Amino acid sequence: MTSSSSTSPVHKLEDYRPSPWLTPSLELRFDLDLHLTVVRADYEVVLQAEKIEPLFLNGESLEFLSLRIDGAIVDPEDYQVSPTGILILYPPKESFRLTVENRICPAENTSLEGLYKSGSMLCTQNEPEGFRKIVYSIDRPDNMMRFRVTISGEESLFPVMLSNGNLLSEKQLEGGKREVVWEDPFPKPSYLFALVAGELLETKDSFQTGSGRQITLKIFVEKGNEEKVSFAFDSLKKAMKWDEDTFGLEYDLDLFMIVAVEDFNMGAMENKGLNLFNAKLVLADKKSATDESFESILAVIAHEYFHNWTGNRVTLRNWFNLTLKEGLTVFRDQWFTEDMTDPAVKRIKDVLFLKEFQFPEDQGPMSHPILPKSYREMNNFYTVTVYEKGAEVIRLVSELIGRETFKKGLKLYLSKYDGQGVTFEEFVSSMEEAAGHSIPNLRNWYHRGGTPLLSVQEKYSKDSNEWILDLLDTGASEYPLVYSNSIAVFDREGKLLTEEKRIMSGARDQIRIAALDSKGTKPIVSLFRSLSSPVRLDYNQSDEEIQVLAKVETDGVSRFFAFQNLIFDWFRKSIASGREENFSIILETIADSFGVGWEKTYYSFYLSFPGLTQISENIGCYEFTKIQKLRVWAIQNISTTFTKNFQILLEENRKTIPIQTKEEIGKRKLKNIALYYLLYDPSRKFERLAVMEQREAKHMSEEVSAMKFLLEVDSKEKENAVNLFFEKWKKDSLVLDVWFAAQVTAGEDRCKIAENLEKHPQFNIRNPNKVRSLYFSLARNPLSFHKEDGSGYTFLSERIKRLNEINPQMAAALTKLYSPVSKQKGNLPKIAKRELEGLAALPNLSKELGEVLGTILNSL
Repeated sequence: MTSSSSTSPVHKLEDYRPSPWLTPSLELRFDLDLHLTVVRADYEVVLQAEKIEPLFLNGESLEFLSLRIDGAIVDPEDYQVSPTGILILYPPKESFRLTVENRICPAENTSLEGLYKSGSMLCTQNEPEGFRKIVYSIDRPDNMMRFRVTISGEESLFPVMLSNGNLLSEKQLEGGKREVVWEDPFPKPSYLFALVAGELLETKDSFQTGSGRQITLKIFVEKGNEEKVSFAFDSLKKAMKWDEDTFGLEYDLDLFMIVAVEDFNMGAMENKGLNLFNAKLVLADKKSATDESFESILAVIAHEYFHNWTGNRVTLRNWFNLTLKEGLTVFRDQWFTEDMTDPAVKRIKDVLFLKEFQFPEDQGPMSHPILPKSYREMNNFYTVTVYEKGAEVIRLVSELIGRETFKKGLKLYLSKYDGQGVTFEEFVSSMEEAAGHSIPNLRNWYHRGGTPLLSVQEKYSKDSNEWILDLLDTGASEYPLVYSNSIAVFDREGKLLTEEKRIMSGARDQIRIAALDSKGTKPIVSLFRSLSSPVRLDYNQSDEEIQVLAKVETDGVSRFFAFQNLIFDWFRKSIASGREENFSIILETIADSFGVGWEKTYYSFYLSFPGLTQISENIGCYEFTKIQKLRVWAIQNISTTFTKNFQILLEENRKTIPIQTKEEIGKRKLKNIALYYLLYDPSRKFERLAVMEQREAKHMSEEVSAMKFLLEVDSKEKENAVNLFFEKWKKDSLVLDVWFAAQVTAGEDRCKIAENLEKHPQFNIRNPNKVRSLYFSLARNPLSFHKEDGSGYTFLSERIKRLNEINPQMAAALTKLYSPVSKQKGNLPKIAKRELEGLAALPNLSKELGEVLGTILNSL
């Protein structure tokens, strides 16, 4: 078990210093065994400091066997072995050969870090610091090594044995064993090392680069999944071509491999030439995957492939700069997905995710800058702030200097720092060099925590017949920022008058706009269109002005969010008055949208009604029962007002073809949103229609949506829908994740349902996907998790207690969902504090969980 948080050192950005020793080359040998794998590392060790000092090798949960320097056994008095590594007290000279040997037990490694067992295979996860659970090493990202890896094991257990780079040789050994040797020609830090061994099926494809090179592509899966890889191959080839066409970046090896892993803490991992993926982000076909799953696979495969340059060829100097590779690569996969799908819809999805998850993190106890100043356990900083907000800052750079200049800047950055570990400073400087000028206040985005709140004040100047908008960054005192503000001006009838992009640098900006006539009639202004900078606005526009933008804004993203804001304003007023306020402006806006002719996928998003958490965060109210009653009333009102319209939409889009084209995806989404509203009809007369849709579905998006909707409206058909889905998909573990999640995602008293589901033979608390599908889904259901009696908090804390022993990363991630408890009413904060203090008192508290608990408890 990992050490207690109280004894874990605090790593501070200000304390960073280069490693005094480096190991530029490594020969690594594995004698594989499920229970006793022997690992031997032969390092070339080179001094980087001015004088010889002790050498420390990281190592955790390892059984030490031997230590040699230049072939000679080291005197035990000359080194110290501890639970965190080996300290070599007296290195003999400035360079030498170091050989260290240890044993590990992959079958008992439930943390899913280092080398562990998943299904029929052994595999690795080393980011950020898993390599030290495999072998004693200088396990830090600024220690770049060339790897040569020898793997031997019983052929019956490990017929496939993979590592990074190129396969140099393979041979049969005595006793039914086999040996393979892999070599990666590119230096990389230890976190990018990968090993996979087991009974896997190889599927194969190829890609021809722009220069004419033929790249072999392989995806390895467990038996039975080989028919679900064609979309993943297509996604990979699209990503490879896009990176060549957009940035001129060609793949640098002759082989690219992906392995689908059932038990995986993360989504995927970009190990050089050998990407390991959570199986749900590789395996898909029209029967078992939704349109959202297909798009996730497209984006994540692209993301990991893009890391080959932004993360692997140029990596990070230290873990504080994690956003350097992740924020940049998230932006690259967003850009790619926009080009492959619908740019407005993709941007809406990204902004919705940002507002639902990252903005609340920025305003809660887990808030931190995208460049953290300190940490105890790096696993806890794989956050939406580092990834998604980091990507927004990269997007901001592209807004400030333009996409073509951004491309030049990225090429410059990659060529200048190829093979090095760098920081965000090298990236920003490359962009400034490409642009030909500095970008004041840009670097402050990396140091300032929280979401910027910009106050907008309007006033009329009679002298100049202008309306003046004063923008004030209310938190700019310590870290003033730079913003890109995309602006449009409309008249009162919705005619677009002007568009411009302004750069705001510092605490204030003033925008002057001509009045519409000599009487000083105010124009309607749309600010930060498509969220051109990641900000919140305090801008008191009237409902009439917002409605105009919701109808005619030429920027589809801003039009969508204008309509959302109309809905949020209605909730805000209704909560304040204690009754349902006038709903006509929302109904009018929906009525005007029918027949406009927007692209189907976009229109399905426009019509979608915000969820409970979205509404709560936007209006700053956490009385979920009150909000839910209003939400049901509003949706029923829409349903009964537009019954015929939704019936027409459903019928027009009912006959879909189960393929992944823009048209068919749009038809499925529009049909589903129409069915959703019809099911809220108080007469309940459309419930049998949903059952039929589920039974006759040709695509998983249709099938699973019907089941989810019946569960949400608490239909009398819900049990039949749940049973029907299970009987059809009980042999597909990934599809059952959807089944588990659907039953606890919406509604009250879902803890009782979760208790029954965790006893189900196909639920496994050791599998991260199952944990996410059941426990994370429940915790994101505010009616059940934040129930007034505190039963949701008690339920989750008991499961976190178990996960602390099994998988500390999952335990810590689940605990983060307690972050909003300080905003809750009544006794809930006290109950949460009691449960969290109980967890903090665990005798074997993991350092991952301990750090998160300490942060949240300090806020209560």
